[in-house]
Amino acid sequence: MSEEFTKSTYTIKAARKKRLYEEIVSQIQNLIETGELRSGDRLPPERKLAEMFMVSRNSVREAIRALEEKQILKSRPGDGTYVMVENEAALIEPLAYAIQLEKAKLREIFQFRRMIEPQIAYLAAQNATSEEIDAMKAILFDQERQIKTGENSKELDRAFHLILARASGNSILFKVVNILSDILEESREELYQTEQRRNVSFQAHLKIIEAIEKKDPELAWQEMNHHLIGVEGIVFNSTKKSK
Repeated sequence: MSEEFTKSTYTIKAARKKRLYEEIVSQIQNLIETGELRSGDRLPPERKLAEMFMVSRNSVREAIRALEEKQILKSRPGDGTYVMVENEAALIEPLAYAIQLEKAKLREIFQFRRMIEPQIAYLAAQNATSEEIDAMKAILFDQERQIKTGENSKELDRAFHLILARASGNSILFKVVNILSDILEESREELYQTEQRRNVSFQAHLKIIEAIEKKDPELAWQEMNHHLIGVEGIVFNSTKKSK
């Protein structure tokens, strides 16, 4: 890899991080200007912060926890989280940095999923039993029903990928996906469950099952990889549109 290419890649990544940081700073400043974020006052609810910053509520909690350790925020059980700094401006930089780290983690989750889930689909096309394929179809049927009724289908999405991991025939892969399911769940948060994503996921799952039924590992790998790239694009494009 050339030195010029390495420098160019680093510059692009740095520019993206800077833009993200600036967007978060702008959102925090808006909270201050509207009087929703003031020194000594309680923070807005987790749900509101999650919607504003387009991160999961768990990510908001992680960011708050990091700032508690620095004594910038303080949680009072049963009451809420309060700003401890003397003025609002002192909160902008640490809060923006904490939220930026959480947003970066979501990208890492998708990166991790792309590393292992296409291979899981590949192995499932080789090893899935008829019972496992029927179980995937049953989930797909329920997923279609929930889409029609406008329900959140993230639990079905999670169940589909777990059965797929089991169908890979590799017990280690299944254990890894199962153990890390709570972390991977952040990429399926209700916040990102748009109607477009639900429809795209349904169609992608259908194609993955068809490839597995055909016992075509290469096609299954491609369909899963395409699915994850598509979902990631929807999630991050929706965060941009919301700002």
